Amino acid sequence: MAEDFGQRLPYMMRMVSSVLSQQLERTLRRFSLTHAQLAALAQLGLESPGALSGAELGHRAGVTAQSMSAAISSLLERGLVVREPHPTHGRVLDVRITPAGLELLERAQAATKLVEDRALALLTPEQQSELRAILRQMMIAMDIYLPDSADVG
Repeated sequence: MAEDFGQRLPYMMRMVSSVLSQQLERTLRRFSLTHAQLAALAQLGLESPGALSGAELGHRAGVTAQSMSAAISSLLERGLVVREPHPTHGRVLDVRITPAGLELLERAQAATKLVEDRALALLTPEQQSELRAILRQMMIAMDIYLPDSADVG
């Protein structure tokens, strides 16, 4: 007997991801941010006071170089990040978050945390921890960038 399509993992994950993304988009609109821009700020916030190249930001955010380039350009215009020459690679420009970027990141993450809390509301703390552990394992198996556990707050 064929497995019920509605119980297949890819279907269930896509549905949860889609609805979560839509709710996050609505929340990010209040800050005039896109997912890629928030991802860039979040990665730079982890590195602060260090910097990352646009290519590394795109890789970590799971978006194309073009999408990350557009995100960085918008963040630059708003004074949320700055670009500077890489100390050893002449053609590479590093991106660093500004104090204004850190402040906006903090506010946006607090607002998006409410969306996350709503999505997890019916899970016990133990189930939430188990879900995170399972998703981490899946990310590792699929070679998806995963910040070190010590970096995640």
